[in-house]
Amino acid sequence: MSAPSFCVPVFGTLAAIAILLAPAAASAQRGPAQGAAAQNAPSQGLRVVARVNDDAITDFDLSQRVLFAIKTSGLTDSPELRQRMAQQMLRQMIDERLQVQDSKRLGVKPTEGEIQNRYAEIERSAGMARGQFRQYLQSVGVAPDIATQQLEAQIAWAKIIRRRVRSQVDVSEAEIDDALSRMRANVGKTETRVAEIFVPVDRADSVDEGKRSADRIMEQLRRGAPFAAVAQQFSQGASAASGGDLGWVLPGSLDPALDVALERIQPRNYSDPIRSGAGWHILYVVDRRPFAASRPDEARLNLVQMTLALPPNASPDETNRATQEAQKAMSGVKQCSDLHVQARQVKGATSGDLNNIRVGDLSGNPQMYDQIPKLPIGGTAGPFRVAEGLQVVSLCSKAGGDGMPTRDAISQQLLLQKLDAAGRRYMRDLRRQATIDIKT
Repeated sequence: MSAPSFCVPVFGTLAAIAILLAPAAASAQRGPAQGAAAQNAPSQGLRVVARVNDDAITDFDLSQRVLFAIKTSGLTDSPELRQRMAQQMLRQMIDERLQVQDSKRLGVKPTEGEIQNRYAEIERSAGMARGQFRQYLQSVGVAPDIATQQLEAQIAWAKIIRRRVRSQVDVSEAEIDDALSRMRANVGKTETRVAEIFVPVDRADSVDEGKRSADRIMEQLRRGAPFAAVAQQFSQGASAASGGDLGWVLPGSLDPALDVALERIQPRNYSDPIRSGAGWHILYVVDRRPFAASRPDEARLNLVQMTLALPPNASPDETNRATQEAQKAMSGVKQCSDLHVQARQVKGATSGDLNNIRVGDLSGNPQMYDQIPKLPIGGTAGPFRVAEGLQVVSLCSKAGGDGMPTRDAISQQLLLQKLDAAGRRYMRDLRRQATIDIKT
């Protein structure tokens, strides 16, 4: 079925807010922030809709969170929509309370400074002035402390992952070799850029509940809600913060049920909810392309550079002298590390390493873009006129550009996949150990 356009990152003020308020973390334990939020509650009092250990979630908390999700996802507000969303948002709020409680237990609870930094990041990304985000929330009827609670939990979960999960996850050289081997076997096939919305199923008796949540999300998509914004608010996968974007996916990379469904989805279309062993998925196909097609701009370079200081208004004589010094240094380079040695012998010269430079990022200097990627390993190019003076560059190594990802890129991808799975297991354990009472 067709879907609204998808963009990563999505654009506009609401999108900038949504992308920085991913649902992996949210409302905080009751404290000063919640107390302030409660001041905006109806005067008839608050009804507790759930207890998470010793922490209460009120009907006001839930209604504000639902409204916040609607406003930052670009949905059309209505009483019916709020009612449909309430159960799903309550589940997320319960998870988020558990995350904040656990961060407090581990001694990694977010600081006020960290929360304020996240506010500043949101405002920079949305092109807002300082304090304008809170003004925006008030203008749409959301208590600003609802966002503060969500930011606190988002930071808390990231800290928990670093403290308790990251040390348990590693990527071996053998795993990288295996991934590379599978990729080479796919050269010439088609890869697909995929986004997803993920609703986890942690218990056998929650399959139907997960399906109902996925169906509610589907209804929002059919009504025209942007896929990326909905993913940012409602997906519970690791890709939620980037609008559900999973990147470019090869055949056989996903769960078999997802792979089969993916073949049938046309670009710019999404699937119905698909069941996997982990939960329910809604897939969106952004684009397709041949795998491992040559992409020279994606090659990564490790370089050594030497810079001879020269003012912008240098005279022709000064420029000529510096050029001769640079050319003399270049003649003494047999391998890239020699450029460091040469720099120490030239008065006023400095040198440094530049690692993992993308070829396409050199395009701002046409001479560098043209010459440096063509160098043999150990070769030098220049001198190039730059703002700081004259620059000589030596190529130490080159990887990628043939369409195959580098070993570092593969390692990072495998690590993120493992962290996502380990994070879900950790979250499942938190739920099992908690006392959760949902009021009907």
